[in-house]
Amino acid sequence: MSLIDLLFPPRGIWPWWMALLTLAMLLWYRRGVGRLAFHIHPVPRARQALTYAGILIGFLAVVPPIDTLADTLFVDHMFQHFLLEMIVPFCLALGAPLAPLMAGMPESIRHRMFVPVARNRGVQRLYRFLIHPVVAALLFASVCGFWLLPHPFDATVRSGAIDDLCHFTLLTVGLFFWWMVLDPRNRSPRAYLLHFLILMILMNFFIVVAAYLTMTSRDLYPVYNLTSPDWGLAETVDQQLGGLLLWIPGSLVHVGGALIIFRRWLRDDEKRRARSPGPVIGYGARGA
Repeated sequence: MSLIDLLFPPRGIWPWWMALLTLAMLLWYRRGVGRLAFHIHPVPRARQALTYAGILIGFLAVVPPIDTLADTLFVDHMFQHFLLEMIVPFCLALGAPLAPLMAGMPESIRHRMFVPVARNRGVQRLYRFLIHPVVAALLFASVCGFWLLPHPFDATVRSGAIDDLCHFTLLTVGLFFWWMVLDPRNRSPRAYLLHFLILMILMNFFIVVAAYLTMTSRDLYPVYNLTSPDWGLAETVDQQLGGLLLWIPGSLVHVGGALIIFRRWLRDDEKRRARSPGPVIGYGARGA
């Protein structure tokens, strides 16, 4: 594959649409940050940086050269999925960009499209269902696991429409899962414990899947048999590298989320102890 084909593939119109959408989100977010700082309160710089990172990484994950290489290298395809299902949602969940985006988008779009949808009771019930810890975790594991099955994965390489559907579903379930886990409003010890346990369970699930991809001698993704050698990789080595990518960086993301939960748990516990009154010693309790 030449450099021209890598950067400007036949599906050349798709990156331009993604570029326009990404630019609009960045401009709306920036405007919303300014409006919130003027009228309500400033958005912390760390949250801004995480939001910008999430938007830009999401854009880079679905355009050339990453998207083009995904059709010829399994490890690059796994890297693309890793960005969409873990890194982008993780950054956006910590950045919590919805309020600045809503404040920054044009009023016609906000009032005619987003506000009616957000106020719809059916949409609210669906959101509460999808954000439930068990539902969000099962959907995340099921969708990510489904697209790793040989036949669905090969279909994403052979069909651009199926590949786009894969990206959309991975990003969607990733956003619901990581927002459920990292939502700063989760302040009860029970919620912290539940989310911590869910992260550990899913981390072990992905470790098992990644270990199988890495250690099996089976050729699980024959669609890459003719393309991986063009990059100097045997198909088995390409598959092993993809498994290692899911294994090590994927585990680190889950550990990072668990550490954030544990830190918040300790911080909130210290605040509760500081607010609770200490034991009162009456005068009668003193010795004579």
